[in-house]
Amino acid sequence: MTLLEKMDRAVYATGIDRIIFMKFKPRTLRWTPLVVLAVMVAGYVLMAKNASFPDRNFLIGWALFYSAFLAAAFARVFGPRFTATALSPLDERELMVKARAHAVSGVVVASFAMLGCFYMASADLLGLWHPHVVTDWVNLGFGLQAVGMLLPTLIASWMQPRPLVDDED
Repeated sequence: MTLLEKMDRAVYATGIDRIIFMKFKPRTLRWTPLVVLAVMVAGYVLMAKNASFPDRNFLIGWALFYSAFLAAAFARVFGPRFTATALSPLDERELMVKARAHAVSGVVVASFAMLGCFYMASADLLGLWHPHVVTDWVNLGFGLQAVGMLLPTLIASWMQPRPLVDDED
């Protein structure tokens, strides 16, 4: 058995092929993105509060923030379908949900980014907190990226009808 055959068997044994080839049924994740956003904000606050002297709270915040970032990426994959595959293209309803979810999330992200710019400009004048350390700015950028991944999933999940309850379950 060659190395490529061993690697191929490992992919199928671990179940990664289901993710790569989109062999799973998409779900509506109604509350999961909100929980992920809350964990991400908590992690950012812990990191930003202890950025000058990394201690245990900083490491806990770092773990919370970046695990929420990974969860945001997986929520996008396992949530409502946004990408077509060769075997199952998106139908008209899925295309409409995708377009509306991305449009609404784009408006929300742009609005909060604009409000954030005004906040950052006036934070020193009012004596409020704003990022000073470069790592705070980098983490803020990663947070915006995660919000950009999570919001379409959240909006599309709430646009979907509730799944029908099966009496046999």
